[in-house]
Amino acid sequence: MNTNMIALQPKLVEQVRWIAKSERGTIEDFVNKAIRERLRRLEDQKLEAEARVFERMHPQLVEQYLGQFVAVHDGQVVDADVDFEALFLRLQNRFGDIPVLIRLVGANPILELRAPSPRLEWSRG
Repeated sequence: MNTNMIALQPKLVEQVRWIAKSERGTIEDFVNKAIRERLRRLEDQKLEAEARVFERMHPQLVEQYLGQFVAVHDGQVVDADVDFEALFLRLQNRFGDIPVLIRLVGANPILELRAPSPRLEWSRG
């Protein structure tokens, strides 16, 4: 495993040490978990912001990209394709693990899926 050193404020070290001990884990496990959770929240926030951009840009997107998947990153369309997989692979090569919104441009800005509600029946068994 590649190890990097970082400096934490002494008060944080004591808090982390106490929490890790109370959870019967290591300081490294706690810090890695905390960072992963924070990164996940930041990624979610970025994708939510990109979704709002997609919705605002939707009228222009329909004119240019109707029926295609578009990739929105940092508030701009960075790529488009009718083939989702091809687009995804290009984005992965270009941006790596940075989250990029991919949406199909349809007549409506938000794809609405409807499913019938489940029906419960009694079974004699």
